[in-house]
Amino acid sequence: MRTPPSGLQASSRGRNLRRTGVTLLVLAAIAATLYLARAPLLGAFANWWVVNEPPVKADAIVVLGGDSFDATRVRRAVSLYQQGYAPRILLAGGMIRRYLSEAVLMKKDAEGFGAPDGALDVVESRAGSTLNESEAILHYVSERNLHRLLIVTSDFHSRRAQIIYAPMFKKRGLEVRIISAPQFLLESQPWWKNREALKAMFFEFVKLPDTLWERYQRRDST
Repeated sequence: MRTPPSGLQASSRGRNLRRTGVTLLVLAAIAATLYLARAPLLGAFANWWVVNEPPVKADAIVVLGGDSFDATRVRRAVSLYQQGYAPRILLAGGMIRRYLSEAVLMKKDAEGFGAPDGALDVVESRAGSTLNESEAILHYVSERNLHRLLIVTSDFHSRRAQIIYAPMFKKRGLEVRIISAPQFLLESQPWWKNREALKAMFFEFVKLPDTLWERYQRRDST
C-alpha cells in the first residue's frame, strides 16, 4: 500500500509545479515576443549578415564561383569594371565536367554583359568549398603581383566570404573588399518568406562552423 506524501513532500512538490509553470509562461512569453518581433529582428540580422563594402580602385575584381541562374555576381562585377574600379575581372569557378569549368561559363556571362574578352581572366580549380577556392585565387593573384582586390559574391554568402578572405589575404599583405551582389535582396525584403532565401541562409549556417574549423586547422599554412 502506497504511503501518502507528508506535508513537507507535498509542499515541495507544489513549489516545483509552480516553478515549472512560471518557467513555461516565461518561455511562452519570450517565444511570442520573438514571433511578433520577427520582422525587425530578422531584418536587422540581414543588415548585419550582408557585407557590402564601398568599392575603391583595385587591381582586379574577383567573382567567386557559385553564381545564381541570373548571374547576379558576374553582372555586379561587370558593372564595377564599367565604372572604372579595376582593369581586370577574375572569374573563379570549379570544374563542372572534366572538359568544362564554371569559370568558363561565367566568362561567357561577362562578355554578354559587355565586358571585353581582353579584360577577363579565368581562374579554374577543383575547389570544393569557398575556402579551397580562396587558396586557388590567392595563388593566382600572388603570382601576378596583385595587391588590392574587390571580391564579388552573393548577398547571403558575403559574411562567410569576409570571414575567409579578409584574414587570409591580409596575412599576405593583400587588401580585399567584399562587394555584395543582391541575389535575394536580404536587406530590403522579408527574405524569411522566400523559400530559396531561407534554404540559402540555412546552408550558410551549416557551412560556417566547418569553415571556421578548417581555417583554424590551416592557420599556420595560409
